[in-house]
Amino acid sequence: MKENNDLLYSSEASAARTLLYQDLNEINLFVEDRGKEYEYETIFKRLLENKYKISAIFSTDGKNNAKERYKEFGDSLGGVRNFYIVDGDFDRIVNPLGMIEDRCFIYLKTYNIENYFIDKHACQQFAKRYLKCMDNDVEKEVDFDSWKTRIVQEAKKLFWCYCFVQKNLIDLPNVARKPYEFIDANNGFERKDGAYQAYLNKVMEKDSEAEKKILEMEESYQQVIGEPYCFICGKFLLCSLYCYLKSVIGKSFSRDDLRWHLIDHFDVSRLNYIKEILLDDLSATDKQSAVNRETNP
Repeated sequence: MKENNDLLYSSEASAARTLLYQDLNEINLFVEDRGKEYEYETIFKRLLENKYKISAIFSTDGKNNAKERYKEFGDSLGGVRNFYIVDGDFDRIVNPLGMIEDRCFIYLKTYNIENYFIDKHACQQFAKRYLKCMDNDVEKEVDFDSWKTRIVQEAKKLFWCYCFVQKNLIDLPNVARKPYEFIDANNGFERKDGAYQAYLNKVMEKDSEAEKKILEMEESYQQVIGEPYCFICGKFLLCSLYCYLKSVIGKSFSRDDLRWHLIDHFDVSRLNYIKEILLDDLSATDKQSAVNRETNP
């Protein structure tokens, strides 16, 4: 059944939809991304190996709304466990005190879910259909490791700048800026026209010591972010990867096709930390239910 978008995404209707579907789920999953529920269904069916019935996944259309749903529904609803999957973003640096500490409210270890899609083998197998050559040759043509190392090195300075802007509430567009303001569409790497410096200059107009402070911030929070790759928006990285692959393949292809192939083939075990939380909590709930049945036959 096709549902009206207003029904799906208004705050009150979204809550009502959760109640409508609660008897059809064995686990309730709340995610930020609007219109991407079908992607999460594929991801979690792969991750959980179809062990739990998931007839609906609930989009909150943003992290603040996810927090509101958590306040409203908590960790369970009608005997069904609730789990809230939200982006890591810059929260661990910008707003650590605002983060919810509850096992059912799970912050991704990366900036967002797209970071996990970007998988070497899945990427090379996507390119193989266009390059039409053996795996060894594909690996030579699609130098995934070099691409990843380079774009992370180039982009991390931009994202530290974005993080500084957010942390200091500077009135400038940051992560919401289009990736092509930094990425060269011809190869997927940093533009050579000084785009980053131009943005940094705008930040320095707001704070003349911004460049120095950004470097100090990076040094202070290195351990908090861990691998720099996890600090960069996955949507930004997907844009870079798309442009890089297009330059290697030598012809255009659908960005949506690339995204879907990656979703369907990335190494889902990278999300095992979420799986462990889900299965541990669900197992504990099942055990408690069994005790309750024995106590109150």
